[in-house]
Amino acid sequence: CSPSRYSLLSGNFVFRGRRPSSSWDLSGGSQLLPGQRTIAESFRAAGYATLLLGKAGIGGEVAALPDELRRSTEDDRVDWLLRRGRRLADGPAQWGFDESLSMVSGIQSPPYAWFNGSVASLPRGSRCWGTATHATRTGDWVSGKFAGTGLRHRRYTPCGAGDGHDGAADWEGHMADAHVAQAALGFFDRRRRARGPQPPFFALVATAAVHAPFTPPDRFRDADIRTWVATSEVAAPRRLHVPHSSMVAELDAVVGALMAALRSAGELNETIVVFASDNGGLSCATKQHGSWRPSPETPAPPFEDVSPERSGLQSPLCGANSSAHLRGHKGDLYEGGHRVPLLVAWPAGGVPAGGECGDLVGLTDLYATLLDLAGLAPPAPGQAADSVSFKRRLLRPRDGHPARSDLLVPSPPSWALRWSRWKLISLAHGSQRATELFDLEADPGETTNLLPPHNVSGQPPRASGEAASRHEATAARMAQRADQILGRGVSWTF
Repeated sequence: CSPSRYSLLSGNFVFRGRRPSSSWDLSGGSQLLPGQRTIAESFRAAGYATLLLGKAGIGGEVAALPDELRRSTEDDRVDWLLRRGRRLADGPAQWGFDESLSMVSGIQSPPYAWFNGSVASLPRGSRCWGTATHATRTGDWVSGKFAGTGLRHRRYTPCGAGDGHDGAADWEGHMADAHVAQAALGFFDRRRRARGPQPPFFALVATAAVHAPFTPPDRFRDADIRTWVATSEVAAPRRLHVPHSSMVAELDAVVGALMAALRSAGELNETIVVFASDNGGLSCATKQHGSWRPSPETPAPPFEDVSPERSGLQSPLCGANSSAHLRGHKGDLYEGGHRVPLLVAWPAGGVPAGGECGDLVGLTDLYATLLDLAGLAPPAPGQAADSVSFKRRLLRPRDGHPARSDLLVPSPPSWALRWSRWKLISLAHGSQRATELFDLEADPGETTNLLPPHNVSGQPPRASGEAASRHEATAARMAQRADQILGRGVSWTF
């Protein structure tokens, strides 16, 4: 979440920000360091209107926070922000966005509140949510903190008598994306109704879907988006609601509404539309995190189907395999953890409809690419250090060479590096490291490590034949390249 959002905004790998593995809360400021210019600032300087809607997700700072609370807990800071401060000192307004309707941490963490620019929107005040619920046609969605260990056994923590406030009194987490969509449609409508020519715009729309907690609405813009599956139980087959899949349907509906609004305003052909994800797919177990349930005290839905004919198989409640044939899930260095679709449409600009390109690109590259597509100057020296424009390949996918020869995937203190057909992973185990090399052309599922296994001693693996020697040499060259990228003024302090 946070590392990817920082990379998109700054054009930098995450370790170039405030903290090696990113910033998540309201302590010490956002992940952006002073002097790091965001993509929004670059577009605004060129005369664009800039807009952020949805999850900000890179931390921040509370305005005018008393000194004693700077050394206190995150809960205390959130409580003071909601009851007294009500303003952010490091948020979208400081990151180059003219307008924003944002959530500091999305729907999954306090503060459960919307911010118009820097100001918290609290028309009914604030409260502690705990296990408070709102009823929908299919059950209750719940806001609040989790207690317990392990995803399957988590419960919602009720508010105690002395607990601080963690959200707006009118918070509706299941309606977050409806609010995001409505704000975007309002922005487009104001442009359509305004007199005279309007400036071009840069809009970053960050939906809550499909992040936990999985609490979708029953309906979106009068359309039923609920997803159901039939269980395979022989004695009592029944239909069950699949909250994660419903949030996927909600995301599709949001994107459709925004595209329809741009088309209605006559701006769709002239607008560069980019669709991407900040992480890979979720595991089946993770999909139950915060799921809809008949009541807040009810355990999460069962995700193992124990019926005789399906013994050992994944429950239909898991929905589709979000990583397809790839190994790993969100947060992993394997391909399933970070390899995601990137869709770009721009009919008037010459992006070919239906074109495909298998080049290596990262979210960092959108900074340089979008400026390039808009005909603006590239990032200034020292800015967007890890951003490479892929404009040429986007317009002519079959011409020339890819913009990148390699791509680092940092997950401090571990990392992975893609180069040609090869993928090198360096996994930190305390003071030791394990190294894995995969040939993704022959083994896209990363099932076979081409280096000797259990290499956690810090010593290079011993060669065993000509092929092993070639693999070791490839891994050594890739490790040297990763060191070059990681070594540019990076401090790995935790």
